[in-house]
Amino acid sequence: MAERLESLRSTLRSQVQFFNDLGNNFIEWYKNQPKKKQVLYAIGAVFGLAAAVIVLIFHNSLIAVMVDVSDLIRKSKFGGLALFIAIFFVGFPPLLGFSALSMLCGMVYGFPGGWPLLAAASITGSFASFMVYRYFLRNQAELLVARNEKFRAFAEILKEDASLFLLILLRLCPLPYSLSNGALAAIPNLPASTYLMASLITSPKMFMHVFIGHTIKNLGDAERPASAKALDVFSILLTGCAVSLASFIIYKRMQQKLDSYHEGDPNSGANYDDLVFGNFDEDPESGHNLELNSTEYDDDNFIIAEDDDFLAPRETDERVLDLPSDFDDSKSPKYRDY
Repeated sequence: MAERLESLRSTLRSQVQFFNDLGNNFIEWYKNQPKKKQVLYAIGAVFGLAAAVIVLIFHNSLIAVMVDVSDLIRKSKFGGLALFIAIFFVGFPPLLGFSALSMLCGMVYGFPGGWPLLAAASITGSFASFMVYRYFLRNQAELLVARNEKFRAFAEILKEDASLFLLILLRLCPLPYSLSNGALAAIPNLPASTYLMASLITSPKMFMHVFIGHTIKNLGDAERPASAKALDVFSILLTGCAVSLASFIIYKRMQQKLDSYHEGDPNSGANYDDLVFGNFDEDPESGHNLELNSTEYDDDNFIIAEDDDFLAPRETDERVLDLPSDFDDSKSPKYRDY
């Protein structure tokens, strides 16, 4: 019994230490942000807290309104088409609302019935956005990368390794949906087929949105008992935490890969300066560097050539200078102008 209590205390201490370290890291991260971002984050936190309070107080009325809207779309003849078009176009930056529309699919068609429409609209919309920004709005795509530090960092990795596996990890990261579609179009060596394949493979992650939307609609059912509703709320929270944790782990893995890239990892590609200017630390005999001896050129920076370096004028097409007949060829060095 004493051993179990000690083990429980040790577990609790470790958990408390974990959350304490997490809070300290968050505070340190917040203090390292610029003043403008600190103000924006504080305002966002206030609005988020206010929205949470409103949802807690008026959640029954809000859920009732969402249920009415979902029923109206379900009964409408063109409701599915309208929902498909809306999801399709939110794939184009800077439009927002993908998560809300995804949950609306779950409310309208249930789980997993809403997934086919959501996946089809999302995949086609994101691919259309990718193609439009690559071939028609390339400057805007490059601006999206330049203005966002995360996009800039991931673009550096994909320029070195545009593999399908790496792109799948990137699509699973918690990045803005529409902005990432446009930003990835700015990477020239990323094939469109690879992008489409990554979108197809990562489409099952949308089951989470459909499930949450379906569960929210069940909360609006007045005939369901309180215990069932509590279980629905718990399932929503558990699903959201699990997906958030998985996204965070994937994002941290990508950050580690980015850090190794900047630290000059041998697998991350050759150094950019060496590629442009050459590596002057190499052995001159390897043939990668050109070194000139001071005896090989004169004061006017002309390379002095030996007699054997010249071919007879009759054997080449080079134009030679007509010299006077009394010119003494042995008294002056031969010059070749490069």
